[in-house]
Amino acid sequence: MDFSQLSILGIVLAVIANMVIGALWYSPVLFAKIWMKSLGKSMEELQTSNANIGYGLTTLAGIVSAIVLSLFISMLDSVTIGGGALIGFLAGVGIASARELSPTFFEGRKYTLFLISAGYHTVSLTIMGIIIAFFTK
Repeated sequence: MDFSQLSILGIVLAVIANMVIGALWYSPVLFAKIWMKSLGKSMEELQTSNANIGYGLTTLAGIVSAIVLSLFISMLDSVTIGGGALIGFLAGVGIASARELSPTFFEGRKYTLFLISAGYHTVSLTIMGIIIAFFTK
């Protein structure tokens, strides 16, 4: 692996995109109401002092995801924006979303939560793949 092939700008922009998508995805603009109802929680319960830890961990996970996605993309000889989208989409559906199935089943989570979470991962990783591919040499 040649880490010199990674675009810091692409990674940073992908992390920002991940954060923006997450903020919209879990906001009243998109899925906040149905997500909170499925969780059985109110907005007040979710806005605790632990929320900052959650945001920090989410940001850290976005950074790790962007770096790993960038490594995947840089391993290929030539990646187009469409190829980056496909790699991100496959990572979203085939890895992130697939990994959500076990806790959904074994913990008895509502399938609505699975669909919201899987959709977020798939959309976010697809957009991240596009951004990273655009900046990959």
